[in-house]
Amino acid sequence: MSRGSLGVAGVGLIGGSIALRARATRSHVIGYDRDSAMLDRSLARGIIDEIAPDLESLGQRSETLVIALPVDAAVAALERLAGRPGPALVIDVASVKEPLVRPGANVANYVGTHPLAGRERGGVDAADAGLFQNATWAHSPHPDAALIDRTRTFIAAMGAVALEIDPARHDAIVALTSHLPQALSVLLGAELAGAASADRCVMELCGPGMISMLRLARSPESVWAPIVGANAAPLAERLRSIGRAIDRAADALAAGDSTALMSYFEAARDSALALEERFAPDPRSSTYPSPQSISNPVSRPAR
Repeated sequence: MSRGSLGVAGVGLIGGSIALRARATRSHVIGYDRDSAMLDRSLARGIIDEIAPDLESLGQRSETLVIALPVDAAVAALERLAGRPGPALVIDVASVKEPLVRPGANVANYVGTHPLAGRERGGVDAADAGLFQNATWAHSPHPDAALIDRTRTFIAAMGAVALEIDPARHDAIVALTSHLPQALSVLLGAELAGAASADRCVMELCGPGMISMLRLARSPESVWAPIVGANAAPLAERLRSIGRAIDRAADALAAGDSTALMSYFEAARDSALALEERFAPDPRSSTYPSPQSISNPVSRPAR
């Protein structure tokens, strides 16, 4: 990423983390958000350098524009930018991609992207310049090779690993890998709340396992409502699939047979170990790349 201005529309967790990372590499960051208090806090904390009065002004003044808004607001933002001359690169970071294909087609230099990084806490106060380190950052294909190169250069500057993937395939996969865990955590938390309201000992008998399972349940409903709505069909399919597995295990247990449940352990353990290996900390990547290395990043293969 060069030292030209970076525009960030939406300075919450993701947008704020992008801004912090960019400022760590001495980029000039301009912010815009519908929440003026969020903007003021971002400016006071040094997350952004200055404030743009509106989205259109932000686009005009940015070399790279990041739309870090909920998926429905991101669609509206792309519609507002349609047909306007603007930045050399426009990306969004929404966790679903298909709904943005049509509005994005009318925006010059637009590429849909999605960093696989986040936390159960939202807002700019949770922003972290290291949030994307070694994370997969998906991006949609584009016929303009130079535009894809700019996209992958930006992703490398954030410390992430680029993965090119078709929007429909992306949305089907994250329904399993991202949206299903959120839904299951919420459903488990609601089940616990119902049981605890009937018996005060329920909470006393919870241990670290339940706490870890409910980490995602602390996520804001306002963040997840548009995501679930935009990816409802693939998520519903995954919920039904795991529901069938639960029903099989429950039916067998009711008949006094635990083998159905035990039969899932090996595959589940293999998945857990594979993810632990995939996300093991890399001591070589604990520092930010220099501005020089970001201007001329070493290309990393998609994976």
